[in-house]
Amino acid sequence: MNVSPSWMFEVYYKSPSDPVREVKFLQIVIAAGGRLDYREAPEVDGSMSVCLTYEFDDFAAAKTAGEQIRMLGEHVEGPCQYS
Repeated sequence: MNVSPSWMFEVYYKSPSDPVREVKFLQIVIAAGGRLDYREAPEVDGSMSVCLTYEFDDFAAAKTAGEQIRMLGEHVEGPCQYS
């Protein structure tokens, strides 16, 4: 069985959660053919950051969407292969 790799990047921002901000990210991601894969909320006694993981079937699309979110001044890690 031959499974195509998928690609992901993560966006981190400091709490509190900001639904309006996250909608902007999601609009960029959806326009590039991606999807929200996981949302990690801030921990009370740990990380004070929100982490959003977006998944794509295409590396170029993930790279483009990540760059667009970076241009908004956001912290983006990736893209990298997501198995």
